[in-house]
Amino acid sequence: LKRSAALLPTPRATARGGAALALGAMSELRQRKGEVDQEAKDEEIQRLKAQLEVQKKKAEGSEEDKGKRFLEEVNQALEQNKPGGVKGLSNQAKQFKEALVKDPMNMDLIFQLGVAYALDQQWDKAINVLMRGWKRIKEFDDRSVRTEFLMCLSQASEREKKFKQALAVMHDIEDVEDEDMQKNLESLRCRVYLQNGDMQKGLAALKKAIDGMAFDKASAVWANLIEPLKKAGAYDVSKSNMLALAETDANKEVLEAMEKLVAYRDVYFQQSQPQPMNASRKYTLAGGIIAARCIA
Repeated sequence: LKRSAALLPTPRATARGGAALALGAMSELRQRKGEVDQEAKDEEIQRLKAQLEVQKKKAEGSEEDKGKRFLEEVNQALEQNKPGGVKGLSNQAKQFKEALVKDPMNMDLIFQLGVAYALDQQWDKAINVLMRGWKRIKEFDDRSVRTEFLMCLSQASEREKKFKQALAVMHDIEDVEDEDMQKNLESLRCRVYLQNGDMQKGLAALKKAIDGMAFDKASAVWANLIEPLKKAGAYDVSKSNMLALAETDANKEVLEAMEKLVAYRDVYFQQSQPQPMNASRKYTLAGGIIAARCIA
């Protein structure tokens, strides 16, 4: 108010001069007010940026903290999937089994019960059920359903070390348009070919399985196939190919980490299972813990 009074025109000023002085005073006040407002806005922006940065750091944590969290998740997943005695049937499997008793020729129920057994890791039971529908597969009009049915049967056969049977089923599986399903099919083909000693077809299927994938996802797929790759004598070639794809040191570190994680998983299972493990137990986590950490 004092500043405004000092700027008001004196009685001797002309009307024009007084108006000019008044307009000048108003302009100065607006300018000063604008400067103050802008400074306040800048300070608020900086404060919000600082707050967001703090929240981001808390969310991300240090590299050491992230490593610890990852190991905790690994240990938790391993504990949850710890191999033990033969599992009991899930409620879902029991329901499908009871329904199939009443309608033993129903292909939908055969498929659903086979999948339920597979989810329970009852691979032998999955085979027994799905084999009943193998030669009737054309009764399904949907190609993707036929592919899923036979993939489940082939996978169960491979887990039970019935490699020739897994290969025979594999020959009847049709390609699909769904990219994710096709990638999974190529990964299964790789495993089955390698288990039957066909290194060339196995490596070709692996190439298709990882083609176009981000490197961390591709390395997870490769790591999951290390055991059959070694069995078929294709491990060294496959690792050289993966290192060539890695290009950067960071990706090479990812590849090494994946391989160590697979070794850690196998040692864990060996220590957790006093009797010899079959294939259905030993490689259960491959598509879970590794892919979950690296595909997401």
